[in-house]
Amino acid sequence: MATGWVKSLSCKTRAFDDVYRPIPNNSPSKTHSFKSISTCTDPSKTLLDVLPRKPSKKNPPKKNPPPPPPQQPLLRVVPAGATRACPSLSELPLGNSSREVVEIIFRSSWSSKGFFPGSIEMLFKVHNPARTSARFEEFRDSVRAGSGPLCPARCAADGNEVLRFHCPRTAAGGIYDAAVLCSFSSSVRTFSGSGAAHDRAGCGRGRNAMLVCRVIAGRVGEGSARPEKDKPGRLDSVRAEKGELVVLDPRAILPCFLIIYKV
Repeated sequence: MATGWVKSLSCKTRAFDDVYRPIPNNSPSKTHSFKSISTCTDPSKTLLDVLPRKPSKKNPPKKNPPPPPPQQPLLRVVPAGATRACPSLSELPLGNSSREVVEIIFRSSWSSKGFFPGSIEMLFKVHNPARTSARFEEFRDSVRAGSGPLCPARCAADGNEVLRFHCPRTAAGGIYDAAVLCSFSSSVRTFSGSGAAHDRAGCGRGRNAMLVCRVIAGRVGEGSARPEKDKPGRLDSVRAEKGELVVLDPRAILPCFLIIYKV
């Protein structure tokens, strides 16, 4: 009989019924009979499958991992109530005609071969406050009204307006604050090419930012001129080497596009 019980443990779903079956009361024998173990038909389950199981202490149930920390935005929003009027930004998606034109200008002016060794991640249109745009036009009018040997013919037409590149200062971790677009100092370095702006501003590898700006160059002096000491008020900008133009009055710069790129 002991052998029958041992065999029943290796049986499948109906192990208990295969071993024990009560005899009806009207049976002539009061003893118990045993079924054949060969009646098991489902080999996919064992007796342990129908017995209650206690949770194992060695392998506790896995807990869901904590959610990852939220990623920092690429651009910080200017806080409400800021004393200085700052521009707002709107991203230009892929396929936008304005974005395509700006990308061509940015890539083609990177080097003499017109090759840009990186990628443009995002491109924003800058919406300047009305006060900033008004000051830009007022400065143009003042240049057009000026006269002198250093004032080219274009000054009378549009104030000698040119398109320039400028690398603003950045925060740690590659996070850029939109407020830098309106924080020009008394003199601003601008460049005719994107590559020169990147190199001369000391930008390294990784993510960087660059502004495409309209600039009223006005009366331009050469790099040897010292407008602050020699002839104050007579020059509006000073031309240096490698396409650099130092703008002496921050009113003469109007940011148009912000490019986030990686090299």
